[in-house]
Amino acid sequence: MKDKNKDTNITILWMGRFLTSAGLTGISPFLPLYLEGLGVHDTKALLLWSSLAVSAPAVSYAICTPFWGKLTDRWSKKWMVIRALFGLGISIFLMGIAQTPFQLFLCRLCQGAFGGISDASAAFVALEVPKNKQGKILGHLQSASSIGLLAGPLMSGLLAGVWGFSFLLLFTGSLIMMFAFLSVFVLKERERKKLNHQRTHSVSAAFHSLFRDRTVRLFILAGILAKIGDFGIFTIFSPYIKSIVPEQAAIWVGLLIAATSMGEIVGSPWWGKRNDSSSVEKNFFFAASLCGLFVLLQAFTQDVRWLLFIRFLQGFFFSALIQTVLFLVMQTSRQNSQGVRIGATNSVLVIGQIIGSFMGSLLAGYLDMPVVFVLMGFVFISSSVLVWYSTLGSKQALFLNVKPYEKHK
Repeated sequence: MKDKNKDTNITILWMGRFLTSAGLTGISPFLPLYLEGLGVHDTKALLLWSSLAVSAPAVSYAICTPFWGKLTDRWSKKWMVIRALFGLGISIFLMGIAQTPFQLFLCRLCQGAFGGISDASAAFVALEVPKNKQGKILGHLQSASSIGLLAGPLMSGLLAGVWGFSFLLLFTGSLIMMFAFLSVFVLKERERKKLNHQRTHSVSAAFHSLFRDRTVRLFILAGILAKIGDFGIFTIFSPYIKSIVPEQAAIWVGLLIAATSMGEIVGSPWWGKRNDSSSVEKNFFFAASLCGLFVLLQAFTQDVRWLLFIRFLQGFFFSALIQTVLFLVMQTSRQNSQGVRIGATNSVLVIGQIIGSFMGSLLAGYLDMPVVFVLMGFVFISSSVLVWYSTLGSKQALFLNVKPYEKHK
């Protein structure tokens, strides 16, 4: 791929990740308010429909993403990126014209089923970017998602406050669809020979191949634990901060989430470059251990000013984890199975998101919230132990400076 096309492609992928991240994270906090506008006023009904609306994309995404990955390997990685952008844009636009809670729920299901820009962009990188630079590009793209996570709620709050939530959805969906249309003409994919049907992996074969490889299997399990830890504290974070600063809780929650996002923005490209040049086992081990440590520290810190520093470091080290799992999967996949294996991996990782969301809320109902932070900190540390365990019995030591694509090819 020519350097000019390469730079343009990365820019398009970066903007796609940013727009979708900003749009989706800007929508989620306002769903209960939008449901009230759709006529849901009973508290129990509002909680039920809110839970369904929040969980629906994760469920449909987990089911559909391996099949999109399979189609990616057989067809075109460029058109899978465009499909994901159009899928998200249309789903969000339809949310803006939904008339009932059930219609909104169906639109959220479509969002998860037809979206998946992170999978599509990772598969595109796996084909178009040299292996010794894939970690750097993955980290660069993850920083786009982190910036979107930081900017989305702020921009959405301003738009919704002035023009209403329905306008926000229609505007966001239209913007993403226009960008998808632009990508049709700007995104360039190098020509390749069409892969024979017998040479591509089926979805079931992709799952089997992932869990047959001991190193990949343990990395994916470690990624699930990282997701559990992340979403386990996410669900209780706002109430915990409110218990520390009751009168300024909303302000400090926003600042602390922003600090975490800033840590991810700084950390994502840094860890991506390290994955290109050093052992992925070493990178994940240190990042997960230190992320767990800073989650633990939040249980014993009652000064929100110190929490700003701690949350920044948590975001910095967390930014290494999921991208390292996906990087390893990319490096251990053949060209005719990269898309389906990436999709299968993300499908399995969603398990951690679902378990973590419910576990954090459930534990907080029986235990003090600082205790939940301690438990989730040890969940992160357990993920680092799993990666350490993956090196036992192999010729590759954990702390050797060995490139992953040389180790696992």
